[in-house]
Amino acid sequence: MKNLIKNTKQFGSYKWLILASLSILLTLGVVSCDSIVDVTDPDIVTPESLNSEAGIQTLKAGSLGDLSVALSGSGAGHGGTVGLTVMSGLMSDEYIYSGTFPTRREADTRNLLNTNGTMDVIYSNIHRARAGAEATIDLAQGFGGVPEVESEMQSIVGYVYVIFAETFCGAVPFSKVPAGGGDIIYGEPLTQTQMFNAAINWFEQAASSSSGNSDLANLARVGKARALLGLGQIADAANEVASVPTDFVYNIEHSDNSTRQENGIYIMTTLRRQFSIANKKGGNKVGVPYREFADAGDPRVPYDGGTANGQDGITLYYNQLKFTDENASVALASGIEARLIQAEAEADSGSGIGTHTILNELRDTIGLPTDLDFSALSGDALMLAHMEERALWLYSTGKRHGDLRRLVDVYGMQASDVFPWGDYFKGGSYDSNLTFPIPQSEANNPNYVECL
Repeated sequence: MKNLIKNTKQFGSYKWLILASLSILLTLGVVSCDSIVDVTDPDIVTPESLNSEAGIQTLKAGSLGDLSVALSGSGAGHGGTVGLTVMSGLMSDEYIYSGTFPTRREADTRNLLNTNGTMDVIYSNIHRARAGAEATIDLAQGFGGVPEVESEMQSIVGYVYVIFAETFCGAVPFSKVPAGGGDIIYGEPLTQTQMFNAAINWFEQAASSSSGNSDLANLARVGKARALLGLGQIADAANEVASVPTDFVYNIEHSDNSTRQENGIYIMTTLRRQFSIANKKGGNKVGVPYREFADAGDPRVPYDGGTANGQDGITLYYNQLKFTDENASVALASGIEARLIQAEAEADSGSGIGTHTILNELRDTIGLPTDLDFSALSGDALMLAHMEERALWLYSTGKRHGDLRRLVDVYGMQASDVFPWGDYFKGGSYDSNLTFPIPQSEANNPNYVECL
């Protein structure tokens, strides 16, 4: 398996690099106005130095770094930075909140304000990753073409569109700063369907740019299939990933080289004890008994705990053991996900045998009993049985929220049967809202609307 993301040095976005360079020059100017022209800065990334293949790689690293912080979070900031993976896990049935921050509790109850500071940071980081990827593409094409970099970054932009479509309400705008400078080009708010279609366009560009690199082509295929699932084009999604090998993986990688590079899922669960593994959260038909599966010997959602309270001092804490240190990587796309997409197409077609055949083959790869039998299942029952297996395979990788929304939007199930519903365990009740709102900070965009 080839891990394509190597975030050994995370520089942030292109704009950050320029501002950092200017900041350092200004600081030097304060120290000595006469000596500034004599200072050399071999360790500073300047705008001029980016116009090279090495500079393009630097921009790419910055985009990937921003994406890792947006999705996984990091160790940076007071007590760690929260990423979308655990926040969307609260919106769905993967985690319950065992901390005290009100912005995170809002996600656990799905009663979110558009002034939610945690989501504002996440929203900005996702867009920062996209802007960095687009800047890298522009620079690579202007430089004369670096196809593999272009393909990887085109896929990253595609995944950003998919992530927004799966977790935020329709109305996300995608603005851009021109590569040559100038005023911001403010984006129009896009519906969920428009975001999925835009993602498909980016993934098709990525596949075209992959230049025979099978890993990059597979990255694009899995992403495109994920967007097709969101559009309800289930058979097309399965066909898209048919050639993706099961052992393929594209990881978002983390490192203990710096707090920014650390795996924020590990920081916020194991170290901070703020996100506890759920078990049949919300009392609905779909809530997965993650801990019960683990207790029965299933290795896909390992955990420990249940003997002490979380950070809030009142919630019995269960700690995930999927990510066991600051260096743990997180799969953005994989061949396992490809097989699960094919299994979903079998379930959608009504073939219980086809569904459990694929799922049992996957289970065999990790030594689980191959005794699933869906032959008597059909309709919603078959789809829910498949989705439970999918939830276990993809636990805490940022996909469950989108899966639950698809059960409602594509398969027509009732939200109250899918999302946690009814009484909330800390008082009050779960909200009927299913998505993250567009942050109020986006209101500087004249096209801003809160949700379509």
